[in-house]
Amino acid sequence: MTAGSTTIEKPAGQPGAALRRAAGAWFFVMVSAQWIFVFYIIGFYGVRTFSGNLASWNGHPFIKGHVPGDLAGNVAFGAHVLLAALITMGGTLQLVPQVRSHMPWFHRWNGRLFLSLAILVSVAGFYMVWLRAPPDDPLSELSISLNGLLILVFATLAWRAAATRNVASHRRWALRALLAVNGVFFLRLIFSSWLLLTQTEPSAALFVAFDYLAFLLPLVILQLYLHASDRGGGLSNYAVATVLYAASAIMALGAVGFSLIFVRMIVFGQN
Repeated sequence: MTAGSTTIEKPAGQPGAALRRAAGAWFFVMVSAQWIFVFYIIGFYGVRTFSGNLASWNGHPFIKGHVPGDLAGNVAFGAHVLLAALITMGGTLQLVPQVRSHMPWFHRWNGRLFLSLAILVSVAGFYMVWLRAPPDDPLSELSISLNGLLILVFATLAWRAAATRNVASHRRWALRALLAVNGVFFLRLIFSSWLLLTQTEPSAALFVAFDYLAFLLPLVILQLYLHASDRGGGLSNYAVATVLYAASAIMALGAVGFSLIFVRMIVFGQN
């Protein structure tokens, strides 16, 4: 799913054009929100890490990143968070058609780096969830583990398809890997959207539901898009286009909320 539907066979006709425009809107909003997310990671965690002030990782209202005396856990957390910025930037570049067309060597090596880092970050996530400390909320920890497992499966299948030069299959598995890797990113957007719309924090049960929706819902939407691109008729294309516009609107709202809630932590030092 990219701008102009360039990674998937282009659906034809007016319904196909509507689907492509919706995919383009989704791509633009997602990339814009991702760069806000990258700014947050670098501005909050990057500055604190490279200045040696690791204890201030815990300035985040929802995450306790630094544990005194836990060298392995702190290294795993730091790698998990900081590599997320590289994955976000690298994954975005993989979707740009001009990069694939005019810089195929970069696309190949950046793709290898993206998939390698995705696997590394997933393994670090497993360590932090199940080995660093006893699980606080088994359902929430299970969602993180399921997300990580999907990343490993999708990344492996994307790599294998690339090795066998099955370009169509590679692109689809790579798209699934990209969305799964961005589970935390989507969770931030869902949470921020909820805060803006309701002006209240979600209940514990609802937040657990957000944990699962953050990586499962984007995958469902992608599958709807792929089905419409391959075999959808006019009604199907318009219906999926509507879903994509709705998802884009929620992401845009979440990006605004994320900026207001989290970026101010960097600019004004507020929690």
